Amino acid sequence: MLRETNAIPEETDVLVLGAGMAGHCAALAAAEAGSDVLLLEKSAQPGGSSAIAGGAFVFCGTEEQLAAGQEDSLEALRQDLLASGKNKNNPELIDRFLMSQLDTYHFLRNHGVKFQLHRVPAPAVSRAHVTGTGRAITMLHMAAQAEPRIHYYSKSAGIRLRRSSDTGRVEGALVMFGDREVFVRARGGVVLATGGFSRSRELLQTYAPELAGAVKHGGIANTGDGLMMASDLGAGHADLGYVSGSFGGGIRNYPDIQNKADEIPPLLFSFLEGGIMVNKSGARFANEGQSYKALSNIGMAQPEGIGFQVFDNRLMQRSHEDTSVNNYKEALLAGYIQSAETISTLATIMGIDAPMLEKTIATYNRNVAKGVDPEFGRQTNLLPIDQPPFYIAATGNAITSTYGGITTDGTMAVVDWFGIPIDGLFAAGEVVGGFHGGGYYSASSLSSSATFGREAGLRAARVSA
Repeated sequence: MLRETNAIPEETDVLVLGAGMAGHCAALAAAEAGSDVLLLEKSAQPGGSSAIAGGAFVFCGTEEQLAAGQEDSLEALRQDLLASGKNKNNPELIDRFLMSQLDTYHFLRNHGVKFQLHRVPAPAVSRAHVTGTGRAITMLHMAAQAEPRIHYYSKSAGIRLRRSSDTGRVEGALVMFGDREVFVRARGGVVLATGGFSRSRELLQTYAPELAGAVKHGGIANTGDGLMMASDLGAGHADLGYVSGSFGGGIRNYPDIQNKADEIPPLLFSFLEGGIMVNKSGARFANEGQSYKALSNIGMAQPEGIGFQVFDNRLMQRSHEDTSVNNYKEALLAGYIQSAETISTLATIMGIDAPMLEKTIATYNRNVAKGVDPEFGRQTNLLPIDQPPFYIAATGNAITSTYGGITTDGTMAVVDWFGIPIDGLFAAGEVVGGFHGGGYYSASSLSSSATFGREAGLRAARVSA
């Protein structure tokens, strides 16, 4: 059963490194297939980035879609995934996801995860199934706790994989447990579910140097351990050239910035819901209706790389509860959002040119009344900013996740640069590249992590059987 003691098992059927969404699904799937599983987590608490994400899962063909009368198809989802990935996605991973995603949806529901369909206006398709931040991981961890075949240890980091000198098969991993190194032998296989490298300045400097100084939002243990361990064995790489930021990471108490190394700032995308963005001069600089990924480079080009999100009480009343994204009320209490009764005062708080900001808001409101945005062509959520109190949030480019990493085939076996599987090694979650391609389809991270984690766990269990 799930426990932590002063000793760690030195042999198991399946070894899972990382206890986020992918790791939990891998562990549960392997255990339910009859394997003994050792689930290790580097940090003190399980969850990683999955525990602080917005909590939305993309699925197709679900009961929630049916109840809402939402028409959808796997082919439509395929085309949307390929379009968002600029057709750079690995088709084998896309096929595996489409084939297995509905089974994963039922797998999660069977383990207590509850979904609500997030409705979007037609002609867009409603596919995002929301759970609330951290709730899915909580339910999966409880399920793992009740599973006698799973043994869990926190503060246990995989540091190096080991191959058999006779067969070349990955036979286990060297683990840092407390202050000592322990070799854990895996009879079936090792599953890497260690997350990305959003917290590693060194790896960001290598693969995405423009983001080395970005606001860090991913799990605090996401330092690229799995990427480095697999690369050491010759694993191929995919999508690392497409690592990008998300413009909207909160900056606390601006201009008196107070950041901590392990801080997890909120993600604020009020501009997608009706707010606007201005720079230090008080001027708008982009069509706010674009995705936070598309705004990444535009935002970084502004003075200090900062954009100020401005909105009014209308949006504050739409604050998203139970989530790390657009929870305006919580961000206000934590100092990431400032408020004032006038636009001028708002500008003064942030050191922005007050007359310019007042002019920008007035011009914007006049255009909204006409239903147009001649300056930047915004077409979505054209809402006036005229209901005090008014709010402002200093935000920068946030590195929430890296979505690029090692290569796998459709069975989630890690493959080398020549496409040959590395025997005994599987991977799932953010450490894997290839699924997202050159972009990111919103809410596909948690669902793909769960789907591929489950697949990796099943494959490792079959090897051990």
